[in-house]
Amino acid sequence: MYNRIKRLEDLVRDASELIGRLTQENEVLKKQVELLGAARGKSAANSAAVKELADFKARTRRRLERICARIEKANDLQPGLFEEDDEQ
Repeated sequence: MYNRIKRLEDLVRDASELIGRLTQENEVLKKQVELLGAARGKSAANSAAVKELADFKARTRRRLERICARIEKANDLQPGLFEEDDEQ
């Protein structure tokens, strides 16, 4: 029983840390989206800016994919919290 409680505490701690990191990364991404919107207007007139914007979009997309993978991994860990105990 103690091991299950300890495991639950560890999972909750890990999930809380992950949520904290994801929240911070979400704030960064929000700022990047704002910058992307501002850059979009500037890029139409400048071909170098078009390439820079495409690079920015690619970096942002990769970062979002990594965050989504982390969220999916955290979500996969959650079912363990609600498994039935066969020993009882």
